[in-house]
Amino acid sequence: MASTFDIRGTSLSSFKIGIGGPTLDRSGSNIIKVNNSRQIITDDVMHPGYLPNKWYTDTIIYDAYTASSNASIVNTVSYYPFQICRPVNIVRFAFNQTVSTATALFRMGIYSNNPTTFLPQTLIASSTEITLIGTGDRGFDTTTTLTPGWYWKALNQNSGTGSFSSETGYPAINFYIGSDTFGIATGSIAYGYRNNLTYANASLPSTAVIDGLSEITGVHPIMFFKTAT
Repeated sequence: MASTFDIRGTSLSSFKIGIGGPTLDRSGSNIIKVNNSRQIITDDVMHPGYLPNKWYTDTIIYDAYTASSNASIVNTVSYYPFQICRPVNIVRFAFNQTVSTATALFRMGIYSNNPTTFLPQTLIASSTEITLIGTGDRGFDTTTTLTPGWYWKALNQNSGTGSFSSETGYPAINFYIGSDTFGIATGSIAYGYRNNLTYANASLPSTAVIDGLSEITGVHPIMFFKTAT
């Protein structure tokens, strides 16, 4: 016997009863597969909830912010994974520019996560050109709703050197995406992926470019987002 039903307003795929006990299948990050005595994990464990008209960061744990100039490299696209634990309506995405760069431009965006390849897939939101002149909030306004799950922030730069507030000691990133190299040295800690992509002033590609990925082993830029009122 199998049926589709609803828990807390979230549509679930199936609930089956048979030999060996119940099995609950759900696609998403807030309920895991349940069989016999296994525990249901809800999104309440991961985040208390996003209040309206507030700024949040895309990291759960960090030790300190450091200004970093290699979060993005000219004519490449840099992908970094992040998690959303509760449904949230977002009106702005931004990075914190720490050093003014007169000639540099960049664009940023959010990609979905491909559950089969565990890589960035489809563009959800994107800026056009953003100048790196000045310091502070460098981002774009949007009307974007993200549901619980994994996403990838993306950076693409034309010239110069951006300097974003970043995490350089993010201890758990290998747990998320793995690493090609064993060890604890900087060169063996994977923070994200990078792919060649010629800069253009339009939005990022609608499908993530992943034809020549290489590991990013130096920095994880901190993205900020503001919730709707």
